[in-house]
Amino acid sequence: MKKTLSSLAVAAAALFAAQAVLAQTPSRADVKKETAEANKAGAIPGTGTGPSANVTPPVSAKSDTPRADVKKETAEANKAGAIPGTGTGPAQAAAGQSSPQSQAATSTVSRDERKQETAEANKAGAIPGTGTGPSANVEPAKK
Repeated sequence: MKKTLSSLAVAAAALFAAQAVLAQTPSRADVKKETAEANKAGAIPGTGTGPSANVTPPVSAKSDTPRADVKKETAEANKAGAIPGTGTGPAQAAAGQSSPQSQAATSTVSRDERKQETAEANKAGAIPGTGTGPSANVEPAKK
């Protein structure tokens, strides 16, 4: 009887202790507020919103070039692939390789032929990750 009573008392104490610990955790709103303040202060690295310790902010200067001319120049540079990271210029591939987009634009294979080739390769298991290749037939390892 004493053993049951003491274990019941220990369980009750643990329950109250857990509630006390949970009551001390900050609310979601508090955490969001702290995170927003840290982000504005630049204390969270890699978010790209706060100032970086190694980079000085750019100085904005008035330009004499009209906006339309700047947009035209930017569009031309983007088409030429002179602006890295925009996703419209050539891929960061080795010299002499063409992008998949340019390969598709100059392809002599029709869409129906390409679909048929893909279906045949899928049936043969030549396309990894589709669940039809040799790895799909392998039994899972026994524990």
